[in-house]
Amino acid sequence: MIKTTHILLFISVLGVIFFNYEIKKNYHQREKEILKLNNLISEKKQNIKLIKAELAYLSRPERLQSIAEQQLNMKEILPTDIWNINDISKLYFEKN
Repeated sequence: MIKTTHILLFISVLGVIFFNYEIKKNYHQREKEILKLNNLISEKKQNIKLIKAELAYLSRPERLQSIAEQQLNMKEILPTDIWNINDISKLYFEKN
């Protein structure tokens, strides 16, 4: 005759087996998620490097200078274009 302790022991062993299976399945799902996220992070880092290289290329001074000259009709600042504060004050006081 089977004792109740044997039945309880058998049910508890089955419970432990089921619990272990669920933990293992959950672990593998999380591991797959981590792999996907690591791949996504790697792709994003590659994109960031590419965008930084594009930004460095687009913000070259000689390129910006040519755009400023062509599109905005700007010219290069010469040393003769820079005035001294004393010269400006003389012009102001000469007008008054």
